[in-house]
Amino acid sequence: MKYLTDSFSMKMFDNRTYKISTKKIKKSKLMANTKDAVTSIGSFKIAKMLRKQVGRKDIKLESGDEIYVITSRFGRNKSSYKKENTYRYQVFSIL
Repeated sequence: MKYLTDSFSMKMFDNRTYKISTKKIKKSKLMANTKDAVTSIGSFKIAKMLRKQVGRKDIKLESGDEIYVITSRFGRNKSSYKKENTYRYQVFSIL
């Protein structure tokens, strides 16, 4: 299964041991590879940029799955670091 999310969590795994490979990718690859992905996005800003609906879904990852993750580098509310429109794109392959 293929997933697209703005939030990656260890809660997405059952109580098993998995091997995971991760790779930093470009936005164009994320867009091309997630057209048919199950989407779970909570950020209105990220959803608008990707032209996807906002809405969280529970994701349970299994061997063979790929999860494409987009996260912002805006910093936290109480941080002095604010760099707008900077995102990190990654794909995690569950082996």
